[in-house]
Amino acid sequence: MKEKEIKKLLDKFNEGKCTDEELAYLQMLMQDLNRRQDTPQPVGRLKQALWDKIQAQTVNQPRISRLNTAWLKVAAVILIALFAGILGYRMFTGPKPAEVIAYQVITAPKGQMKKVLLPDNTLVQLNAGSAIRCPVKFGAAVREVTLLNGEAFFDVKHDATKPFLVHTAGVTTQVLGTSFNVKFYRELPTIQVFVNSGKVEVHDRQHTLGMYTPQQQVTYNKQNQNFSRQTIIGDHALSWMHDDLILDNVEFKEVAVYLQNRYNVNFKYAGKRLSRQHYSVRFSNKLTINQVLDILQFIDGRKYRLNEDVVTIK
Repeated sequence: MKEKEIKKLLDKFNEGKCTDEELAYLQMLMQDLNRRQDTPQPVGRLKQALWDKIQAQTVNQPRISRLNTAWLKVAAVILIALFAGILGYRMFTGPKPAEVIAYQVITAPKGQMKKVLLPDNTLVQLNAGSAIRCPVKFGAAVREVTLLNGEAFFDVKHDATKPFLVHTAGVTTQVLGTSFNVKFYRELPTIQVFVNSGKVEVHDRQHTLGMYTPQQQVTYNKQNQNFSRQTIIGDHALSWMHDDLILDNVEFKEVAVYLQNRYNVNFKYAGKRLSRQHYSVRFSNKLTINQVLDILQFIDGRKYRLNEDVVTIK
């Protein structure tokens, strides 16, 4: 994308007119800038100042917005300065042309799951309503994928010379060859990485969150950057890929996210929302949305009414 196009995109963001895909692109842009090694020192300091503002904004934010874009409002103006600094620096120093990498965004639409074979023969299964960004061809040193939103299971082809990395909003999962699940929904406050086989290293921008082995899961809070380690018994963490969807002790927001993506519906609250109530549910993947709503109505006593693709809750 050219500088003029980026500025147009930032102007569109400032007007609040960005689509989900455009917001995801801006997030990826910030991740790419954060990983650059060839920027001059003043620009590097500006990048660090930007991330500090992002962190402060996130910590002070009492709630996570649906698209988790509060930090982008801080970043929009500084992004233009970053690009101007980088482009001006290159004009005067004339560095050697960098390798051009072509990227693709792979999406599983709502209501459908998708299996994808990456260029290195790594198998990825995407949950409904999920999307990843990856190169059309991996480079020589590393294999990098970004989970833009949703949930994905990675069965990574082993390559001891080329680490495999999955980026999700500041948290990176690194392996050589293993299988693991990453859950990152913009609407939810946490990122979760569950290890199915092998060994996985997880870290954020500042800390290593540890090594994880089969049946272990790390839960990372996007607001305060705290994390915890759990041992998951059974196949609950991967149930979305099998016959039943199992959710243990979760808030209704998480139940709604799964159902909205699986059945391609939207939840609308006509009455008072339940706060802090937790659910433990098991839904067969063969159930219709009406059957699922009947179960929820039995559990919490609220009325669920489906009209076309909108579920009204009273």
